[in-house]
Amino acid sequence: NTVDDLIYSFLIQSGYPRSSIVADIDLLGAAAQMSPSTKAPTFVIVDPDTADLLAVLEVVDAVNGDVLRQVAIETGAYASRLGGKTLQGFVIRVDVKGTNEAEQVQFYRVWPNSTLQQLSSKTFPDLGSLKVARKLSETSVQRQAVETHQTVEKLDDEVEPPRAGMGLYIPASILFLIVIIESVMRARTGEPLMSVSQSILALGAAALFTLPAAIRYLRR
Repeated sequence: NTVDDLIYSFLIQSGYPRSSIVADIDLLGAAAQMSPSTKAPTFVIVDPDTADLLAVLEVVDAVNGDVLRQVAIETGAYASRLGGKTLQGFVIRVDVKGTNEAEQVQFYRVWPNSTLQQLSSKTFPDLGSLKVARKLSETSVQRQAVETHQTVEKLDDEVEPPRAGMGLYIPASILFLIVIIESVMRARTGEPLMSVSQSILALGAAALFTLPAAIRYLRR
């Protein structure tokens, strides 16, 4: 493909090592294999030292604006699935009939910002810029993960531990009060305040109210 060869030569002249330009996507393994309906990009740029994925490049001929936008969407989607926000996506439009350099080759960044950001041959990133961009994006992702973890820990610290609550203290106080009144009445009159059956019912009711709250308190 003449258009692809032209961009390949441009990348080489821009300082990209041959080992950093991958045209055979199968070399990237299963991670690069998408659905059969998804078109593989023209080139994938990798770090020749670490094999980290840096960018996805799609080369097209002199397509119109609608087709260019559709290609941008597809390229951005591929870059997103392949590397998330750490990977950049570019579409390069080549019109061999253009009257000047700006018309002949047009560069667009389409990911990770999901917009058609036009670049020039001078602002198109070199390999070093792509490597720095990846490191910065990884640092940003790690920072967000740490901040999220700290936020969760802070929320956990702000949650008050469960308390015994009124469900435990009120029935226990009532039970204690019944015992005191019973003792006083027995001392003064010689007769109990309640019969044996009434006392059993009162103690049982207080126990039924107290036991669940006590269990919840012991489990905290």
